Amino acid sequence: MESVAKAPKVVPSLVAGWPEVAARLRERGMSPEPRRDECAEAYGNRVGTALMAFYRDSRDPSAFEALHALTGPGVLHWIRGLTGRELTSLDPAEILQDTFVNVYRYPGAFRADHCGSFRVWVRTIAGNVVRRAALLRARSAERELAEPSELEDKASGPMQAVLEEDESERLRRAWVLLLCYYAEAWKELSQRDRRTLHLVEVEGLSYQEAGRILAVGRSNMKMIVFRSRRRIARRMLDAMGCARGRAVPELVA
Repeated sequence: MESVAKAPKVVPSLVAGWPEVAARLRERGMSPEPRRDECAEAYGNRVGTALMAFYRDSRDPSAFEALHALTGPGVLHWIRGLTGRELTSLDPAEILQDTFVNVYRYPGAFRADHCGSFRVWVRTIAGNVVRRAALLRARSAERELAEPSELEDKASGPMQAVLEEDESERLRRAWVLLLCYYAEAWKELSQRDRRTLHLVEVEGLSYQEAGRILAVGRSNMKMIVFRSRRRIARRMLDAMGCARGRAVPELVA
C-alpha cells in the first residue's frame, strides 16, 4: 500500500491584521509572509526582528502595536519561566508591561544582527526587569522589618517660623504655575487619553478596571497611560523652558 505524503503545515501570516505595516516591511525589503518550509518559531523571530527594526527607524506607533501584540505572549511565557516558584510575589503581566515600556523608550539600543535579534534583546530586558523588581521587593521587606527610629523634637523658633512661612508661599506660587502648565498640556491630549488619565489618576481605578470601561485590554492600558504622561511632561518642559526668563524670577522675587 502506497504511503500518502503529508502536506506541509501551513504557517499563517502574523501581520495580516496590520496591512499598512506589512506594506512598509515590503518596502524595506523584508517579506512579511512565511517562507516555504519556514517553521512558526523561525518565522515569528524573523517578523519580530523586522518589526523592531522598523519601529526603531520610524517610531511608527502601528509598528510598535503590532510588535507588542505578536511577541508579547511569547515574552510573557519567558517571564513566567524566570519567576518560577521562587519569585511568586512578582506579577508576570506587570513585568511584561515594564519590559515593553523599555522597548518603547529605548529603541535606538536595538541591533538587528540576525533573525532572532529581537527575541534575544527583549529577553535580556525582561531578565533585567525581573532582577530589578526582585531587588526592590527585597529592600522593601528589609525596611518593613527595621525598627522605626525615635522622633526628634523639631520645634522651631520665631525666625525659623518666618523662613518656613516664606518658603511655603514660594512653594504655593510655584505649585499654581505648575498646575497652569499642566492644564495647558492636558488640553492638547486626545479625548481618549484625557479620559484614561482621569479614570486612573483621579478616580483611582486600576488598569484592569479602567480598561473595562474603555473597552481596552489591560495590556494596552498601561502603555496608553505611559504615553499620555510623557506627552504632558514634554509639553510642560517645553512651556517652562519658554517661560523661564519671565516666570521663574517672579517666583523667587
